[in-house]
Amino acid sequence: MPSGIKKYQSFAFDAQFVAAHKAGQIAWYPWVGKQYPTSACKVLVILESHYINWERNNIEALAFPDFTRRIVAEQLFPQYRWHSKTFNGLAKCLSGKAVCKEQVSMVWGRVALYNLVQRPMDSPKERPNKKDFAEGWKTFPTVVNIIKPDVCIFASMAVISNARKLEFPTHELGVETGERIGRVKIRKRFTVNTTPDFQTICVAIKHPGKSFSADKWRAVLQCQVPQAIKALSL
Repeated sequence: MPSGIKKYQSFAFDAQFVAAHKAGQIAWYPWVGKQYPTSACKVLVILESHYINWERNNIEALAFPDFTRRIVAEQLFPQYRWHSKTFNGLAKCLSGKAVCKEQVSMVWGRVALYNLVQRPMDSPKERPNKKDFAEGWKTFPTVVNIIKPDVCIFASMAVISNARKLEFPTHELGVETGERIGRVKIRKRFTVNTTPDFQTICVAIKHPGKSFSADKWRAVLQCQVPQAIKALSL
């Protein structure tokens, strides 16, 4: 982990993350940005999965519960960063601009982030299967009940494929129009009640990797969750 990363993080929830990890409820601690706990709109970004990078030999690092945080840290420090279409596209979609190295800490300092699937893929080409996503959804209430996000942005349509089969209440908002960006259908917002007293708004965008239009998907977020876009804009 790069030295100096602590100034960009919040550790307000770490006692609960440690307990959840020990209980086998999560494999990796979520990243929580420094400004997240005090944000007017708390945004949790949810990606699909980590993967084994044989060229970078990250197998040993994957065994540590702070692996997700290491990945985000490498976006913050240019000397450690590798080219990541996923993180670059996501940062532009959330902030509204192509983020320079001086601004990247502002993006990740404002959000929380974790991967739904809690096992690593064998390579970038391997995709999570239905069982992976089903198991991943079991971690969702654990994370959400700890950090209480106002909005969850799923950065993958595949991640929400099992959302209607969840063991906790969901409610779709609005009417599905059938509109698409490229080949990807825009999905309706939905709410999730992870406890009887807590509800979060959920939206989904295309995975921000190949053939991702940050501007077009940002427009979707602006329409569906304007409060989140306002909080994250640079």
